[in-house]
Amino acid sequence: MATDTMPRTAGSPRTRGVPGGRPPGLTRARPVTAPRHTRPITGPTGRPRTRSPRMPFILLLVGLLGGALVCLLVISTTLAQGAFRITNLQEQNANLARQQQILTNEVAQAGNPAVIAQEARRLGMRPNPRLGFIDLKTGKIVVGKPSSAEARINVPGYTP
Repeated sequence: MATDTMPRTAGSPRTRGVPGGRPPGLTRARPVTAPRHTRPITGPTGRPRTRSPRMPFILLLVGLLGGALVCLLVISTTLAQGAFRITNLQEQNANLARQQQILTNEVAQAGNPAVIAQEARRLGMRPNPRLGFIDLKTGKIVVGKPSSAEARINVPGYTP
């Protein structure tokens, strides 16, 4: 606060003989102070209060936001990597399923009796004109034309 350079007492030459201590026509001037927004805030004791520092709080917020963004980036990258791996595994699975289907078709074609007979002829094998059968009751081999009772036995691939 700004003060006059002259002390104001009851016995000063400026106010001597004036009731109330002030010369007539003179009003007390307000002290010159700084604007309100630049003055220090005073507490209940009259001493200036110190403001709590804002920088650590701002740094904490920036740190938390930065950490959240880094975590989000890591999670996003991990999920994208997992999706890429799943896609590759699904493509491999589809290729293996196609290959299995092709091999199953080849086995079914190779098991066809006509294909087996053709391969046997190519390898030099010829059908036996004289079929022989084993009679399980007697243990004898029956060759040639079977009897009428034996002819009634249904043997796959044999027509007497």
